[in-house]
Amino acid sequence: MSKTNLLVDIGNSNISWKIGDCYSSVSIKDFQINAIPQHQISTIACVAHHELIQYFVNPTIIKPNPYKDLVFDYNLAQLGVDRFLGLVAGYDKYPERDFMLVDIGTFVTIDIVRNKRHIDGGITPGIYQLQACKTFIGKDSQRSWRLGTENMLRDYLEKRCEAFDGKILITGGSQKMLNIKQGEYHQNLVITGLEITNGK
Repeated sequence: MSKTNLLVDIGNSNISWKIGDCYSSVSIKDFQINAIPQHQISTIACVAHHELIQYFVNPTIIKPNPYKDLVFDYNLAQLGVDRFLGLVAGYDKYPERDFMLVDIGTFVTIDIVRNKRHIDGGITPGIYQLQACKTFIGKDSQRSWRLGTENMLRDYLEKRCEAFDGKILITGGSQKMLNIKQGEYHQNLVITGLEITNGK
């Protein structure tokens, strides 16, 4: 009899989990221990707030490892587990197609796979980090700053997507800021990657 496995994604700003078909996500600042569903084991992807691991039963901490025949353009010891699991999810879905993974969270990461080879597309600050790096005294100036930074990040991402000839996978907590017609939007590819590496 298989044990009840809770899949957990501990990010910079949010913590998400899935058990069976039930998915939940909450900001780190709003996280409460009693919200965790009952489980017998847990499989965890953690990029920050490692102190939260203690609240999960029998945790297995996932680290990036070689995956099938995907060649990584990165030292796996330095690749964030969130990026790794997103790539696993994309590669599992499109093993014979080129794809670009855009994760719009606290940080924005872009990862590309061409001909089964991973290409690092870079890391940028997310929208809230950009907006927090400058404050203005007047409300109008502050509003203009928010508008400008959002437009700047959106324009950058749209241009990257338009220039890419292949599948585009979009995930992350701020994914709604981007409206890419040819993009596939996914709730949480880190959790999907955990499902794949754990055989669901």
